[in-house]
Amino acid sequence: MATDLPSYQSEVLSLTHVANDYYELKVKIPAGLHWQSGQYIRLGLPTKAVTDQKKVRALSPAAPEEAGYLQLATRTRQTPSSFKTQLLELQPGEAVTIYGPLGNFTLPTLDHPLVMFASGVGITPLRALIQDALSQKTTTPIELIFTAHDYHLYQADFEAWAAQHANFHLHIVKNRQAAQAALLATTQHYGNTADYFLSGSETVVDAVQTFLTTTGAINADQIHRDVLYGY
Repeated sequence: MATDLPSYQSEVLSLTHVANDYYELKVKIPAGLHWQSGQYIRLGLPTKAVTDQKKVRALSPAAPEEAGYLQLATRTRQTPSSFKTQLLELQPGEAVTIYGPLGNFTLPTLDHPLVMFASGVGITPLRALIQDALSQKTTTPIELIFTAHDYHLYQADFEAWAAQHANFHLHIVKNRQAAQAALLATTQHYGNTADYFLSGSETVVDAVQTFLTTTGAINADQIHRDVLYGY
């Protein structure tokens, strides 16, 4: 439970409507909070009347701690939950509660290739991992396969990084067939020399893991999962 986790009081820096139903929330890093890229936090809205059964929600920072703020992103879809409705009413300076950090979806030793797959807003922890790895001036190959039907969050950032770093390769796809083709190409090129990071809904992550282990012949222990359960 969130109440069993370390908790920190903080405040909103900004809330930005990025595109379509995607929003980015920046929060001040409270004193004492530290996390590794790829971990997640739980966010509470103490000034809001959230009517959902779950009063806090898990969100993965989209940037390393060194960015100087908690960079969070979400999407509302057609019928926002009470939590999301209240989140979209946050104003700069308004109080929020941070619980955590949690999770072990973190960077391995950067001495072998990384293949990263994201679906939709599942890109957030992968953005942090990639930015962290590139900031360490690693030369290990990093492949990002990013699928979304409508809008690819942070696409401009990834394109800029790909232009700046010869070892970072971006694959923007919009459907399952293109995603599987890109995945198959990476498995044929890297095989089990790479670590594979998957982030998205449980259905998508399960399907991609099955594809990797069967069609791609990737060992299960080379696959790292971060499942978004929705809110």
